[in-house]
Amino acid sequence: MQTAWSGGCRFAVDYNAHVERNLSHLSFKAEITAHNPLLVIRPGETVTTPEVHFGMTENGFDDAINEMHDHIRRSVLNAPETDPSACYVGAGHGADCDMTVETSKAVMRQFAEMGAEIFIVDAGWECPPGKEADWYPHNGKNVPDADRYPNGIRELSDYCHSLGMKFGLWVEIERLGNLSSAFAAHPEWRASDIFGNQCGGFLDLTVPEAAAWAEEELARIIEDYQLELLRVDYNVSVANYFNMRDLGTGRTECVSVRHFKAVDKLYGNLKRRFPHVIFENCAGGGGRTDLFQMKNFHHTWVTDWQRAPRSIMITNGLTMVLPPERVDRLFAGQKGHIYGSLDTQMRNTMLTHMTLNVISPALEAPGNPR
Repeated sequence: MQTAWSGGCRFAVDYNAHVERNLSHLSFKAEITAHNPLLVIRPGETVTTPEVHFGMTENGFDDAINEMHDHIRRSVLNAPETDPSACYVGAGHGADCDMTVETSKAVMRQFAEMGAEIFIVDAGWECPPGKEADWYPHNGKNVPDADRYPNGIRELSDYCHSLGMKFGLWVEIERLGNLSSAFAAHPEWRASDIFGNQCGGFLDLTVPEAAAWAEEELARIIEDYQLELLRVDYNVSVANYFNMRDLGTGRTECVSVRHFKAVDKLYGNLKRRFPHVIFENCAGGGGRTDLFQMKNFHHTWVTDWQRAPRSIMITNGLTMVLPPERVDRLFAGQKGHIYGSLDTQMRNTMLTHMTLNVISPALEAPGNPR
């Protein structure tokens, strides 16, 4: 059983045995959990409640998981299981690495030799040189830093394509850094917390103008930078959107329901506009792994924790929930090499959708370390 919802939700199973009558009943309840009332319905408005996916089997736990996986592949995921675009071997680097143009090209060559099929530039591409890790305030600029990429980021995408790989880019469209132009120009787009205080930069997609801006910005990024993959991040505290206010009905309601509906519309629209683009969910390196989000994405990160043995436990747990080919795991990087051998990391990664990270010094051949 799974509830397709990105906010708070829960379900309960109740078994009642009536031994005296030789009868038993199995019942369940699924619900959204948030501030009440959840939603004020307008006159004439149609509301679709979140989907609940459930089934029964008389077999064991593994059979139940496989049945759920088969159901998800058929009924939920936007890309059929036979679609190879869901299974490309990804690779990339970001703020924890040297992101200069020279080093990026060297890393691309390494990954091409290793068999990577997509190269992804992660967080840091909007930041000045030497400030890669300070990407929070730069978020929402959505343009490559001119000092970092004097010839534009198309230089990297063109080089990537020349090596026979596809090109992807990280974006966090739902949060504005305080150095972005939209942050200063549109304070009305930013959400408020439950006390009415304006949040730092969380984009309130219940505001129609904010939702339209987000969609057109992502469309521009895909087109301008020739993307074959879009990695969508989401580093937001739940306190930023589980707030109560009047949305024009004269009554107070929790905005999270309408916000998530707007998120679904945003990525559904983009998927229809760009059917050739692979949509990768990142969400803080492990959030939004639910079926509500996943129906608009090819695959998803399930954690940024790469250190054994916890990394292996996470792989085990999340591949119970989602088909393994839709679960992204990283080989090398994020200090995983400190807690487990490369062989262990590779075996863990091969049970999922594989993503490669840098395994040798930037300008050295993999087989010739110094």
